[in-house]
Amino acid sequence: MNDASTIVAYGRRGRPPILFLHGLRLGKAIWERHARALSDRYYVVAIDLPGHGGRVDEPFDTDRVSAALDAAVDACAMPPLVVGYSLGGFVAVSYFSQHLAASRALLLAGATYDFDGWKRLPFRIMAQAMGALPHPIYHSLASFSLHAVVGDEWAREIERIPFDPRVLDSTSAMAAHGLRQSELIARYHRPVLIVNGEYDLIFRSDEARFLRSAPNARREIVLGSDHVAPLRESARFTAIVRAFANEVFLAEQPPGAAAGSDR
Repeated sequence: MNDASTIVAYGRRGRPPILFLHGLRLGKAIWERHARALSDRYYVVAIDLPGHGGRVDEPFDTDRVSAALDAAVDACAMPPLVVGYSLGGFVAVSYFSQHLAASRALLLAGATYDFDGWKRLPFRIMAQAMGALPHPIYHSLASFSLHAVVGDEWAREIERIPFDPRVLDSTSAMAAHGLRQSELIARYHRPVLIVNGEYDLIFRSDEARFLRSAPNARREIVLGSDHVAPLRESARFTAIVRAFANEVFLAEQPPGAAAGSDR
């Protein structure tokens, strides 16, 4: 295990690795139940992104995000399957499309959206509005929204994770620069699985564009769920991750090799 304040690992390091990247306002702690379930066969790593959890004091910018991902990849004995949820998915595409040898495959959950043109505007307005609120009002509104979206159990868990609200403005500003995510994913010539909740209408809006762009992509829909499917439907999501990991790693092993064996 590495520095527990920013990175945590489950299982034996010699096993095929899975790297989990969390969404906005979340942290590595949200992946614990997924990671424990998968650690019977895989080495599972989860990290905090800058501005979240153990990295709450780090500004969310390109250099610090890259440094966090550099450390996460170094924690793995071989290139990992990367699971990126929401913000984590956008981070994964941006980083691993430029570091092709650093990952085995990508699973993108709730992250098929291009922040181009007018589609940046609602997120920019929300970030600026939230940033302008007095802290007590911001925290009350954020807590109410969190409980409404993910339910009380998950909300209580998430509220224990330190978070810097300035990340909202940083991510909004970063989205205004550079290539669209669907253009970046076109550079990624490894397996890609796109997982979206059936009713995640916003983050599914560019799903078809991503599927056309990514050379080796396919999709899986979590029926009856929405943007928080990886949390509220954690067992179903874990099963999807396991099936994809089995496909990615087991297909490359010689006959008789066991994914759970040390290497």
